Amino acid sequence: MIKPVALLAASVFGVVAVGVAAPAHAQPTAPFKNCTAAKAAGYCDIPTDSPLYTPSQDRDSDGLACEC
Repeated sequence: MIKPVALLAASVFGVVAVGVAAPAHAQPTAPFKNCTAAKAAGYCDIPTDSPLYTPSQDRDSDGLACEC
């Protein structure tokens, strides 16, 4: 009878540990140094309402930085 209880407790703690783990890839909150860095991280066509947008990376002033 002790083994099933121990297994259940281990399962519960395993779920809790997974639930509080940090995300694998945290989303950036500040603009990238340049568009090469943005694209390397998988970001392009960054709109003006994004915290990642910076006008210096919007070459044609159309509201999208680091266009794909």
